[in-house]
Amino acid sequence: MISHIKRARTLSRGGAVVALALLAAGCSPAERPLVAIGKGTDGDVRALLRPCSDGDAIQEVVFLRSDEKGDTADRAAQDGWSIHPIGSVTGEQEFSLFKLPTGWQGKADSVTKLASEGDYSVRFIVGANQTVRYKALTRFTQADIESLAPGQWWCDGRAMSRAEFLAQVDDACS
Repeated sequence: MISHIKRARTLSRGGAVVALALLAAGCSPAERPLVAIGKGTDGDVRALLRPCSDGDAIQEVVFLRSDEKGDTADRAAQDGWSIHPIGSVTGEQEFSLFKLPTGWQGKADSVTKLASEGDYSVRFIVGANQTVRYKALTRFTQADIESLAPGQWWCDGRAMSRAEFLAQVDDACS
């Protein structure tokens, strides 16, 4: 009889752990394709961020590169950055990946170019008072950006026009 009680407690605990895991997974903020990467007319690599609503406050923007090992590491392309807007920055934002927007806090001067090898990502977080409502993300390589025609942006694994990107944002936010 005691073994049945222990077994019931173990099953009960296991069920509670599974329920908590499912609850935590269900509460994770949505990740949406609301970031596009493109080239300026001068060849500068640009990020285009488009929150779902013009009133959505951007908490943080992060630019990361996957690690490159060994002697082939390119220091100018090695590091990424994390920046925080001062105050409440809302609405569409476009800026260079290699220079911070005016008035934002962080350090972006550690990255001066994209390396020919490796993967990159840019993400931003929307919310207020340390609450994350949703995240936006895109992944890309130098080859993805170099393949873009004038006026194209890279988002969600493909090249698109700015109008297509904005339509995608509308779909992702509805």
